[in-house]
Amino acid sequence: MRALLADIGGTNARFALLAEDRIGPPVILPVSRFPTPEAAMAAALERLAPGQMIDAAVLAVAGPVSGGTARLTNAPWRFEEAAIAAHFGVRRARLVNDFQALAHALPHLPPTDLVAIGAGVADPSAPMLVLGPGTGLGCAALVPTAAGPQVVPTEGGHIGLAPTDAVEDAVVAGLRARCGRAGAEEALSGRGIANLHAVVAALHGAAVPERDAAAVVGAAEECPVAAEAMRHFLMLLAGFAGDVALAWGARGGVFLAGGIMPRLAATLDRAAFRARFEDKAPMAGWMAGVPLAIVTHPAPAFPGLAAIAAAE
Repeated sequence: MRALLADIGGTNARFALLAEDRIGPPVILPVSRFPTPEAAMAAALERLAPGQMIDAAVLAVAGPVSGGTARLTNAPWRFEEAAIAAHFGVRRARLVNDFQALAHALPHLPPTDLVAIGAGVADPSAPMLVLGPGTGLGCAALVPTAAGPQVVPTEGGHIGLAPTDAVEDAVVAGLRARCGRAGAEEALSGRGIANLHAVVAALHGAAVPERDAAAVVGAAEECPVAAEAMRHFLMLLAGFAGDVALAWGARGGVFLAGGIMPRLAATLDRAAFRARFEDKAPMAGWMAGVPLAIVTHPAPAFPGLAAIAAAE
């Protein structure tokens, strides 16, 4: 079987060819350069398999998927399985949520593609959870069942934030004033980092330039406002991860993916992050047993997409 695999976010679309159970090198295209997903898929195929036919297409989309249709949450693309299959003459086109693909990948990731944060021993009978900030904030679970693991995609990135002290109360109030609602994604995403930077600057009355996420990360070593914004980002993310772990009973492990955390892994204060993750009294003891790790695989959705393609 030859299948086109795609991991499509609000900013970039990554494509790879699955042939003879091997995933080829990826092609990365900016979403903004193409009016439709079909146009981007055609451009990718020209580079991955010029003049060749494919049997199937499996696309992970950063947004909700329902009834064979999907749309990107943070870009204007719309998808229909039937239209994609007809356009490319394939027997099957499959749409899944991007974090659904990541959840399918979890059993296939070796320890070399993970950076552990603290201790914890995985319970193979318990759910595994993958979440992470990028253009948005994704979340999905892999739940063991007698019939095999089942993946549950969610829109958990839109649940509310949970501040733990007066300083975070003020930050969340600032996010609410700026965004209309202090959902987790308004802080724990690329635009969330920019939001936090603006809120921290306003709280301190600091005259700093407006910065996007990359600029905030780059300025954090020398700018106190950027440094504080990043501290809030990481602590709120750790708390969010712990809350979702409790909600799912994720003793199988919590895995942080997305486009941001792998870039921060080398400088992360793992002890502080772990402490906030576990700070869930009266459940702190239970939380101490939950494995927590950053996914550092350069394209972690592709093993999950390959597993989905193989099962079709």
